[in-house]
Amino acid sequence: MKALVLEAYNALVYREVPKPVAAPGEVLVRVRAAGICGSDIHGMDGSTGRRIPPIIMGHEAAGTVEDVGVGVTEWKIGDRVCFDSTVYLKDDWYTLKGHYNLSDDRKVLGVSTPEFKLDGAYAEYICVPEHIVYPLPEKVSFTQAAMAEPIAVALHSINLTGFSVEDTAVVIGTGMVGLFLIQLLRIKGLRQVIAIDIDQDKLDMALSMGATYGYNPETTDAISEVRSLTE
Repeated sequence: MKALVLEAYNALVYREVPKPVAAPGEVLVRVRAAGICGSDIHGMDGSTGRRIPPIIMGHEAAGTVEDVGVGVTEWKIGDRVCFDSTVYLKDDWYTLKGHYNLSDDRKVLGVSTPEFKLDGAYAEYICVPEHIVYPLPEKVSFTQAAMAEPIAVALHSINLTGFSVEDTAVVIGTGMVGLFLIQLLRIKGLRQVIAIDIDQDKLDMALSMGATYGYNPETTDAISEVRSLTE
């Protein structure tokens, strides 16, 4: 199969690699769309220390089931799916408490460290455990589904924060997660969402996606203006 391999820092090579085979309890997914996370960009230049070459990066993706391993009963060939980025144990203390992100011996797709290496989704196919796979509704495109993880990050942060629709939210940084935060906050009923960024193009996008105010601290006294709105 074809894959984009980080063979050395700042050296991504599109080449042939062996096609993975689904082990017992695994699902082989044909990747239809994959997102580029900021951590992958920093992985490419080596600044994170968590993408030790050679590695196939990518952990935000969606596709169709190509094959299933022995014992898999929940999925069949052709199913439209997306999957979690974290591979975790199903029965450890943290998972049983609903905190699988803290699971013992957890690993992340598309990441390599001195402790583990898991090739990711910048490839035609990827194998993932069946318990991290989720069904994809027909009305959700593969491209949209590839953004499920950053959307979930934004939604989780909102759910952790108790707020009233009368409150004012300030989103500092309007990258992908920041833009999702703005849209979700407006969907949840907040009437005033303030966006702050030093990139005017991003601020313009934030305003188009629901921010009620946008401030660039390089061109205006953003902090004093935000205070005047929130006091």
